[in-house]
Amino acid sequence: MEEIRDAQARLDELVAAAERAETLVEEWTAREFTGRADDGRITAATDPLGALVSLEISPLSRRRLDATGLADAILAAISAAEEAAAAATEELMNELNPRTSPGLRM
Repeated sequence: MEEIRDAQARLDELVAAAERAETLVEEWTAREFTGRADDGRITAATDPLGALVSLEISPLSRRRLDATGLADAILAAISAAEEAAAAATEELMNELNPRTSPGLRM
């Protein structure tokens, strides 16, 4: 009987870990990550996979920067957003790894 109780307790732990992992992934997929350049006048947002979902360019940036400067600033904002998404992905993977996350020990 004790073996059955131990097996049930382990199963309960696995189910709880799976539910926690599902919640983490759902929260992660709903996030957007932003990067800014030109003192915040250019803002890029990506989804969790780093795909660009929006880009806002202030009229001041358009007037103030030449074509090369504007292109560099846009790329800097996008790169910052992509890096934030990559960092969040790495963090999520660490949280989902049973060896590194106390809440998901299996």
